[in-house]
Amino acid sequence: MKTMTSTRSGCSHVGRIALAVLCLVAAACGSLTEPSGPHAEEQKRLTVAQSLWRSQGLNDYSYVFTRGCFCAPEFREPVTITVRSGAVVSVASVSSGVSRDIAGYQTIDGLFGVVQKAINDDAASIRAEYDPVRGYLASAYIDLDTRLADEEISIEAKAVTPVR
Repeated sequence: MKTMTSTRSGCSHVGRIALAVLCLVAAACGSLTEPSGPHAEEQKRLTVAQSLWRSQGLNDYSYVFTRGCFCAPEFREPVTITVRSGAVVSVASVSSGVSRDIAGYQTIDGLFGVVQKAINDDAASIRAEYDPVRGYLASAYIDLDTRLADEEISIEAKAVTPVR
């Protein structure tokens, strides 16, 4: 009877093959996993839009942002947001040109995050629309809880323009 002895290189080769098989199985399982739950369709739409937006490769751009909320008027005023290298660098009132504090204003990716958080928090209502050409979030209405008043929010992004 022959006995098999394993060599370090033999084990390493088998280990690499096993790891590759596990990676393939994990990747296949991940690609078959569909979102589920009450916001599954919204999650799919968000994922497609994010992919389209990221394929544009826009890191420097400006856009006009409007928020609807039970909040101070200056937070509801349309503003132009300028993004450089993926970060908000300036916010200015559309009507007056007056600069605003950049805190509380987001990049397009940040707006996707607002919708993702609503999905994760199982908001009562989420209605989002995405630009069909560039994929950015064009508008969203989120009602976190129908039993609460004044916690709803709407957001709108338009006139997304590359900045050079």
